[in-house]
Formats: sequence, structure tokens, C-alpha cells
Amino acid sequence: MANWDDNNEDKGGGLNEVEQMQMDAIILDTAYNNAWMLLTGEITFDELMASQFSEGRELVMAYDPDNGPKEEEFKNMIAYFIEEEDYEKCAKLRDIMNNAYPETFEA
Repeated sequence: MANWDDNNEDKGGGLNEVEQMQMDAIILDTAYNNAWMLLTGEITFDELMASQFSEGRELVMAYDPDNGPKEEEFKNMIAYFIEEEDYEKCAKLRDIMNNAYPETFEA
């Protein structure tokens, strides 16, 4: 009898590759949406922390909240929301980025 081994199955009880990719996508979505809420003033950092921890979740961010987003982090967030076809968020993030980094403004 042939010995069949499923390479996608994790024998250690953790996440398999597909499950890990799904988890990464959820974390990325959460980080970008948390950043969006903070940057647009929908929520304060303290309120965000309190809401996440009260729900038993860790706070994930797309940038260091102490230093604000870097230009590259803005671009990554915009690219993410383009992929999600959430163009209103893209436009708002573009405006915020152009204010923070005027040299990125394209007329």
C-alpha cells in the first residue's frame, strides 16, 4: 500500500498554510481599519485600545501610533483599500497623506 502524506496538513495542531493565510488577511484588515478610524478621527487611540481589550482582542495597527504613519505606510493602506474597492477611504487617506507629506501631492 502506498504511504500518502498530505503536505498541507499540520501535524502539530496549529494552523495549516491556508488557515494561516486567512488569519493574516484578518489581521491586516483589522490593522488597516484601525488605522483608518484613528486617522479620520472616528475614534481616539484610548477608545480603540479600550474597545479591543474589552472584547479580549489585541490591538493591531498598520503604523506606529506614537510616530504617525510614514509615507510608505500611507501608500500601503491606500493600495489595500483600492484592492477592497473602498475608494472613499482611498481618497480620504490620500488627502491625509498629502497634508502630512506635501511632496507627495500630485496636481
